[in-house]
Amino acid sequence: MQDSSKSYENWRDFFSKRLVDSGAFSLTDTYSRNDTEIEIYSALKGDPETTIKVGYFSAITLIYIHIINSRTPGNNRRQEIEHLYKYEFDEVKHYGPPGLDFEENNIQGISNILDEGFNGEEIVYYRNGSPVKSQLTTSYYPDSPKSTITYYFNSEFFLKRLLKRILAQKDTYYSVKKINLRDVFGGLNGS
Repeated sequence: MQDSSKSYENWRDFFSKRLVDSGAFSLTDTYSRNDTEIEIYSALKGDPETTIKVGYFSAITLIYIHIINSRTPGNNRRQEIEHLYKYEFDEVKHYGPPGLDFEENNIQGISNILDEGFNGEEIVYYRNGSPVKSQLTTSYYPDSPKSTITYYFNSEFFLKRLLKRILAQKDTYYSVKKINLRDVFGGLNGS
């Protein structure tokens, strides 16, 4: 196995070379929020609504990578509540403190996510043009088992939703869309 850490100076260099130099994305914005420095990459290939948001504690410590698309609110929410941990790709230790260090094992892990892209599907239920509920079936990493998670984007008060359940009233949706996550981000190898 080639030592990727010698190919890149740090996480910023890694994302620049993997995303921009590949011609698949362009760097469109950079800013800071609290202790996190953030870069936004916009798709040049594939779905034009797909953006990649990368957050760093420092150039050598990655806190998150979110691959966002407005068509997949559940997948967006799943990613937004997740952060990377020191031992994210360590088969023995797993979690640890927040922040993914710039090391070979971690570089390979992030490379695999970028190369493989998303898998699974999301079914989004709309009412009055706004997403109300989303059923996401995917795996956390490309080679891990799939699970199904349901997210609710309901602006109704909790008591009103509870009353509807007690009275066995069915929710009515005006439209339902099924999205193949590979269409949103098929990976750098697939775009």
